Amino acid sequence: MKKHILFITTANLPTNPRLLKEVDIACKQYKVTVIIWKLGNWSDNLNQQMIEERLNINFHLLDATKGHKFNWLIFAIIEKLARILYPFLKKSLLANAVAQTRRSLQLYRLIKRQNLKPNLVIAHNLGALYPAYQLSLKNNIPFTFDIEDYHPGELIEFDTINEKERRELLMKKMLPKAKVLTSASPLIGEHSLKLLGGHPNHTVILNGFSNKEFSSPKQPFGISDKKLKLVWFSQTISFGRGLEQLFGALMYLAKDSSISDNTLQLTLIGELDKQFEQQHIQPLISNTGCKVIVEILPPLSQKNLHKELANHDIGLALEYNSTDINRQICLTNKIFAYAQAGLYILATDTPAQKMYIEKYSGFGLLCEQSDMALSESIKYLISNAEHIKCKSEERFLNARERLSWEVEEQKLNAIWNNIVDKNR
Repeated sequence: MKKHILFITTANLPTNPRLLKEVDIACKQYKVTVIIWKLGNWSDNLNQQMIEERLNINFHLLDATKGHKFNWLIFAIIEKLARILYPFLKKSLLANAVAQTRRSLQLYRLIKRQNLKPNLVIAHNLGALYPAYQLSLKNNIPFTFDIEDYHPGELIEFDTINEKERRELLMKKMLPKAKVLTSASPLIGEHSLKLLGGHPNHTVILNGFSNKEFSSPKQPFGISDKKLKLVWFSQTISFGRGLEQLFGALMYLAKDSSISDNTLQLTLIGELDKQFEQQHIQPLISNTGCKVIVEILPPLSQKNLHKELANHDIGLALEYNSTDINRQICLTNKIFAYAQAGLYILATDTPAQKMYIEKYSGFGLLCEQSDMALSESIKYLISNAEHIKCKSEERFLNARERLSWEVEEQKLNAIWNNIVDKNR
């Protein structure tokens, strides 16, 4: 009989690509159960499609929307009460977990109701930590935790001081009990281990993707096309993602007489925020004439997104130190997807991205974090467009060898096999 792995998250498959990659490799040798969420946004249709493509996996779908109003109201009240009473319950793991997110309690409730007793629990996202810890404690089941983000260092917009305390307490009290910790970047791992005072089993698992999802760059990759094609993607095209500075930089370039018409094409992929469109995209289109062509694509499935990237030259990784600590030390999915598609990366110089570009020389260019610096960097890329296009195949092959999920999954398989073998 196959050993059983349970994955739990507070997100769903499209919004947690790292989870999706782990699930897909785990089901090759284990029985797999996954608890995910209906979120009531653009991701739900993609989530359902991904579920239907994976008939060999047992999915439990929890509802984070108001579809079941009574359940939604009950858990909302419990979460609110936990936050109000937090000053009196600071030492309670349950109170901290529920005040951090009601989904912790919903996950734990479902696990108990279904009487799930796998051989290994893998928790993604901080809200999944408490139910994984409790299941491990009560049934002597090992658990691992993936530190995809440094949660105390994220931008916290509600009950800021208390919420930061909650996140730190949850990590310090429960993560030491995990059999293994994995982190999505070297610096996220470094910050987390410093908070915990260390952990004997920590591994960095980079966010590379399967080589199968990427097409070899088109040859001669549009070298005859003088237009430089920039691309950026995220779940939403909106504020606070570095795009304000990008559009400011493009405005500078529009005034540069040395740049001719049809020199740049910018493609943005994601759910478009209409207010952002009005404040930034429309003014750019109105003021740049034919110098910058702007294309908007809706959110794409991971498979289609990675194929689409092959149509572009430059991938934009726009992170800013002013946002929060986590953005400074994380490596986003996009910086790996760009490299694996053979794109040249224009990356702002956060500590994590600086480390990445310096380590993988030839993959991209670092840029200071300002409108003017971005405009100068893009101007430099325009002047070197032919060379950048010619090197796409070389970058593509290099990334296959160094950054693919095929490389990272070997680490995970070794971790899982070691834990499951000892838990017979």
